[in-house]
Amino acid sequence: MWVLNTDRAELHFFASPEEVPGGYAALSHVWDEKELSFQDLQRIQLKCAKRFTKKGRNPRNFVSEKIRRCCELAASHGYKWVWIDTCCIDKTSSAELSEAINSMFRYYSLAGICYGYLRDVSELSTIAESIWFRRGWTLQELVAPRSFLFLSRTWQALGSRADFSERLEERIGIPGAVLRLEVSYADFSIAQRMSWFGERQTTRLEDEAYCLLGLFDIHMPPLYGEGRNAFRRLQEEIMKQSADTTLFAWDAPWLEDHLRSCLLAPSPSAFKGRDIVYTPPRCLEEAAPNDSTLTLVDNDMTFSVAPDGILAYILIIARGDETYGDLYWSAGDGSGQVLLRLEADSTGQARSSRRPSYRVCFSKDNRSRLHWEEKLSAESPGPYSSWQTVLLRHRPSPHWFPYGSGSMIVGRSLHSDLHLTSASTPL
Repeated sequence: MWVLNTDRAELHFFASPEEVPGGYAALSHVWDEKELSFQDLQRIQLKCAKRFTKKGRNPRNFVSEKIRRCCELAASHGYKWVWIDTCCIDKTSSAELSEAINSMFRYYSLAGICYGYLRDVSELSTIAESIWFRRGWTLQELVAPRSFLFLSRTWQALGSRADFSERLEERIGIPGAVLRLEVSYADFSIAQRMSWFGERQTTRLEDEAYCLLGLFDIHMPPLYGEGRNAFRRLQEEIMKQSADTTLFAWDAPWLEDHLRSCLLAPSPSAFKGRDIVYTPPRCLEEAAPNDSTLTLVDNDMTFSVAPDGILAYILIIARGDETYGDLYWSAGDGSGQVLLRLEADSTGQARSSRRPSYRVCFSKDNRSRLHWEEKLSAESPGPYSSWQTVLLRHRPSPHWFPYGSGSMIVGRSLHSDLHLTSASTPL
């Protein structure tokens, strides 16, 4: 891990965040068009070391204003070290870039304080409108740190994360209790955490997945150029490590049908507004008399990726001509059970399977993939349910899935967030 010393803005390497003596501060910000890179700081440091005095000139006087002001602020708070993503990652090294992407959530979580620099905010009343809240990478930078301080465009303190928790909950959907550190982000379902991404944007399609790795404790190699396949890989990794099936509880009526009929989401934006929790059945534990402790029943539900879909052992519910998958979902407000709508899949790959094959379908009235059990008519015939091993369509065919045209899928354009290159600024 590379960090800057705050008195001279010189790069120093430590094997891990825990080994940085006295701890460090971190900066969260939206990248400007021109940012100093790791190599830029090395050149500045080398030139300053060769001039005039034994110690040379102070490199901090020749870095960008953003880096200098961050170093000065961190020093005033007693920190000798600061981590800034623009210049503390050698992006010419694929190995170092991969390690940084997979470790970034940890870097922010172990920082003594994180400064959220809002370059477009001058007064408190406009803080929630900052572009900072519309960037993909800043989601983990907001959630991970133990201590967080918002700064205005002039580097004046606006307040802590807790100070704005209620306003931010209303604006961006992250529970105020998470922002106040009263509960852990990990206490929320996968669908709920995915929904926090909202309408955030990233420069590269792949970063929609990579910026969420830490939020789900996933490690996987970044492969720039794979497009939206990155988010599919992330979902498959989550599926391997978690029993929480709300991974599939997304709904995006604005998407085309060939995308919405698949089990896996094309983008984290598809989870927007999904307040659904994973609620597997519980039973009374056989314990001492009068002990009513509840424990989870053994969960027999399984999912595995196959070449032509996801092979799943799930509870299938048939009611008249309608079919649902019961994946143990409930509405976050406790209003009832949530089911996944299914229909028989008769595509070529599905017909070749010896298992019953399904794809996700939608209601005719609101085009929702999800069904709230409380909405079933009392006159409807009673349901028939059985555990079955089925094949579920998990992604569209490559013909229908333009990996390089993400803005067409989610109905929005993509703007600047994490740049992999940055212009050099001369000394």
